[in-house]
Amino acid sequence: GFLSEEKMEQKAYIIGEETVRKYLTAEDVIDICEKTWRWYGEGKVVMPNKITTDMSSLGVAGWFNSMPAYIAPLDTAGLKLVGGYDGNKALGLPYIKANVVLTDPRTGILKALVSGDYINDARTGAQPAIMTRMLAASTDVVCIIGTGLMAYYSLLCMSKTVDIKEVRLCDISEEAKDRFIARFPDAPFKFVKCKTNEEGCRGADVIITVTNANADLVEEPWVKEGGLVMTMGSFRETSFDVVRKADKIAVDQVGQSLHRGNVKELAEMGEITADSFDILVPDVLAGKAVGRTDPKERIYAQIIGTGMLDVACAGLVLQRIAQSGEDVFRFDMTK
Repeated sequence: GFLSEEKMEQKAYIIGEETVRKYLTAEDVIDICEKTWRWYGEGKVVMPNKITTDMSSLGVAGWFNSMPAYIAPLDTAGLKLVGGYDGNKALGLPYIKANVVLTDPRTGILKALVSGDYINDARTGAQPAIMTRMLAASTDVVCIIGTGLMAYYSLLCMSKTVDIKEVRLCDISEEAKDRFIARFPDAPFKFVKCKTNEEGCRGADVIITVTNANADLVEEPWVKEGGLVMTMGSFRETSFDVVRKADKIAVDQVGQSLHRGNVKELAEMGEITADSFDILVPDVLAGKAVGRTDPKERIYAQIIGTGMLDVACAGLVLQRIAQSGEDVFRFDMTK
């Protein structure tokens, strides 16, 4: 047959951080994340729940998630591999490290190995930006609890989707707040450094928690009428009552939302089930459901993050590189 005469070409791109950043702006990420959420709502994405491999029981201080997806409108199949590694700080590396593997959906041939750090950070920030535009009654005053890298990307993306007048910052580290402010030299909004979380939350239109804490960082009486509270951490970041007394609960994906993040404990106690989620973001974007229906309702949103967003971003980078004709390094997988 033809196979014996000529081997099918199996060339894979190897795409590093600088190249990813060159082909993917924050605006691109917001756009592709919103589309991918919509496609998921329209049933055009296959995405099993993520699997966590925790290596700590065997003496390795780290874990990683395997997050596969196939996105039909992009005809992109792949896997996000992302983990947290305790030893990274001492090496000058970020705690969270991510890579994306893309394969040909029809043959399984490796198409690309893509550095996933910037993609992971940017798509993490795109999520609250899209959700705020969808679900906030007002965005004049935004309170951010936790001022690390993910908070930076969240505000960077939000500044491109909504109009903000004041940003209140809460963090246990004063230097972290100053570093955060320094990253927005030309900000069209004013920054306020808050001494307490209560001071930051009271009267805020939007409250976002972006921490690795496991604590009641937001109390229910601090959330104003019409307020939007979004949690992005892996553990509990608000009191139970912030969730219990919300008029509506929004999530990005049902399966994972019960097993991690802010509502995990309430789910374990049987107080929260899949039926408790009033707003599924992909369904709203697909036009199958409504989001906010009243400017006075308080909405609580849990953002878990899904691998399809990273796979979509990596797929977009690949498309852009192919269109550009730039000679990016490719490796022949048959050799």
